[in-house]
Amino acid sequence: MVVAAAITVVVCHIGTRCGETPAVADTVIEAPQKPNRCTFTKEQIAAIDSVVERKCRSGNFSGVVLIGQKDSVLYERACGYANIKECLPNTDTTTFQLASVSKQFTAVAILQLYERGKLRLTDSVAKYLPGFPYPDITIHQLLIHRSGLPNYHYLCDRKKMLDDPYFSNQQIVAELIEANAGRYFLPNRRFQYSNTGYAVLAAVVEAVSGLKFEVYLQRNIFEPLQMSHTFTYRAMQSVTYPSRATGYVRRRTPADDNYLDHFLGDKGIYSTANDLMKWDQGLYSGKIINADTLQLAFQPMGRRIRFGTNYGYGWRITTYADTIPIQFHSGWWHGFKTMLVRVPQDTATIVVLRNSSSRTGGIGMGQMLDILYSSTRTDTTLFDNGHIDADEFAEADSTLELEADSVEIAIE
Repeated sequence: MVVAAAITVVVCHIGTRCGETPAVADTVIEAPQKPNRCTFTKEQIAAIDSVVERKCRSGNFSGVVLIGQKDSVLYERACGYANIKECLPNTDTTTFQLASVSKQFTAVAILQLYERGKLRLTDSVAKYLPGFPYPDITIHQLLIHRSGLPNYHYLCDRKKMLDDPYFSNQQIVAELIEANAGRYFLPNRRFQYSNTGYAVLAAVVEAVSGLKFEVYLQRNIFEPLQMSHTFTYRAMQSVTYPSRATGYVRRRTPADDNYLDHFLGDKGIYSTANDLMKWDQGLYSGKIINADTLQLAFQPMGRRIRFGTNYGYGWRITTYADTIPIQFHSGWWHGFKTMLVRVPQDTATIVVLRNSSSRTGGIGMGQMLDILYSSTRTDTTLFDNGHIDADEFAEADSTLELEADSVEIAIE
């Protein structure tokens, strides 16, 4: 990863002792001399840094912020603690639980298999998962959260999960088969955000590829993009995982794993801001999936077009200032809050990773877009107050009625 010239990358450590907030000690990484091919100005980057600086100095923000474009990191700053008890600061190599941002990787894994002719998006899920009790649900419907599947959080037998020495997404399928639970609604009747759907998609990847989901991601995404600090996490004592940030609830209380951490697809990937830059720029460059195939992911298929945000395959879709397409996702799990935003017209990537769920510590998507694209902002922009956090969209999904024929696209 090349860092653009004349742009400061800062790793900021707050506090001489854990829990205190004295002066900030900055470690500045000098940028190599390379022509800057990027469109954002030094003044805009400085304005972003001013926002991050205030959050860091207040002690409310703990995490990493990154802005990149093309193959250049324009700005990166880390502050707060990866582990408060051990006084370990967040740095540019700290890994964070991505929570629902993980859904992007699940969607691309499915699209890779589609591109290779291993499956069709209109196929019934039951074609690949024998015994799946909902034969009319398709892969496409899982991807856009229109399957009507019940929440697996309420179906899984906690004791059974904890007693099992190895956990896999096939167990979620087994629980769905055994419970034979009713659905929230018939397929394609409405949009309802579904973690179950993406957990089942991970099981489909396993069934089609013959690999465990974590192995598939490692071989087909992480390694080709040289995402050396990225890994999947299942809460199993038998596996040793790399060092990672601790998620905190109520600012200083560590969040504990539970049996839901044994499953992937809807969450479970740990990564760094720099690795997410590699991921997003790898998508722009077509390294792991063809551009035409990837464009399927950015079609507004989940909700009525008139809504401010829509859903494709693993990405939320909106428009800033009525003119600039934005593709993003946020996540919230066990004290972690995450956000990954892409702006295709500028090949830009914005990453915010937090390991504290404090409501006062957020750095919102709208806040950053208002700085980077202030010249295009109008009174009708979706982000008028400049402080809307993408987490709000993640938690605000509703069960809106939607006619089936309003979201169909030409897929095979």
